[in-house]
Amino acid sequence: MPADKLTDRAIRALKSAPKPYKCFDGRGLYLEVMPNGSKLWRLQYRAVRSRDGKRVQQVLALGRHGSLADEVTLERARELAAEARARLKVGHDPMSDRRRSRGGQANSLRALAEEWAEKQPWEPRTARRERQILAHWLPALGGLPASSLLPADIRPVLLEIEASGRGDTAHRVRAQIGRVLRYGVVRGLCERDVAADLRGLLAPVHAEQYATLTKPEEIGELMRAIDGYSGDPSTEYALKILPLVFTRPGELRNARWGEFDLGGSVDAGASGSQGLAPTTGPLWRVPGERMKMRRKNSGEHLVPLSRQTVMLLTNLRAITGGDPNGLLFPGLVRGKPISDATLGQALKRLGYGPDRIVPHGFRAMASTQLNEQGFPPDLIELQLAHIDSSVRGIYNRATRLPERCEIMQWWADRLDLLRTTAVAPRANT
Repeated sequence: MPADKLTDRAIRALKSAPKPYKCFDGRGLYLEVMPNGSKLWRLQYRAVRSRDGKRVQQVLALGRHGSLADEVTLERARELAAEARARLKVGHDPMSDRRRSRGGQANSLRALAEEWAEKQPWEPRTARRERQILAHWLPALGGLPASSLLPADIRPVLLEIEASGRGDTAHRVRAQIGRVLRYGVVRGLCERDVAADLRGLLAPVHAEQYATLTKPEEIGELMRAIDGYSGDPSTEYALKILPLVFTRPGELRNARWGEFDLGGSVDAGASGSQGLAPTTGPLWRVPGERMKMRRKNSGEHLVPLSRQTVMLLTNLRAITGGDPNGLLFPGLVRGKPISDATLGQALKRLGYGPDRIVPHGFRAMASTQLNEQGFPPDLIELQLAHIDSSVRGIYNRATRLPERCEIMQWWADRLDLLRTTAVAPRANT
């Protein structure tokens, strides 16, 4: 039978013969049909023999073909073969790995990683990202016992990912393996996090900066363009409000009316909610679970609202309604807000593609201008929600609200000024 041509129908049609015979599926995977009618999956490969360094042919048994719980289907056989090839690619011999893990499948790194993942309180988007990272290393390492994992087992996996041009992914894989192993220490299945020994193995990855505008005349031109935007009200008002509030696009897009106090009803001498510092004006309380740097009991992030922002929100409420549970910026799908891509496309329509500015770039724009004007850097970082992860940072997150109110109003006034005065000089004609 030609290679790579096995199908379920063809397998069912295979008959036994007086002697065993092989039917290849390709890349070393084959089905061996025995005289008694049994059909056994095998993977033929070549590996380096540890005692003399010679490459020898090995045959790895993958199980009996069938659809019962303890049998292996065609699809599953191909998956097992792919996992074995992945281990071979990073220097592991699947046969040796199997001997190491025999009798300890419950203690395999795969089982530990799956248990760890199931216990994480991830949002759907985070869960998808973490599962994608798991897929980068579980095929090569998942069959090894968590208790006897060595740095030498992990090193080739990380280096292969880095060599493929995905340095950031390699760093994420090392960090995730470390989290899984630290969970294993808590469970009593590992002695320590051996991935920590590989710190410094990978080249540093420099974070890519978001495209933004920092020159006053460019900012003025952008704000005039946004003022002239005509389209869906949700997109229009999100574009107009985003430059004023310093938040990440996702934090604004998912905002609900119940988070806003447009009247500034909290008295300056009163205590804020949850023991936070008081405020003297309109305020947006962003729930902690929606913040990028969220953590258990992280609390909400406070955004003082300028007069300009309150005016925009008041006009928007007349359009999208004031239901406390309602979205400020509903999208086309019921119950869902507009997407980050929607904001990016709107900017592109105005002539501002991702090479000039992206929705996230409004934060860098504000930060640059405020730092140039001499505002305290720690105050700017506080309003940007670049929160100190220390104990002090946790309890200090709501301080200096009066100064932050001044910053937000100054920035809104600054944007108004740039709209009218920061006009780029024209060439003489």
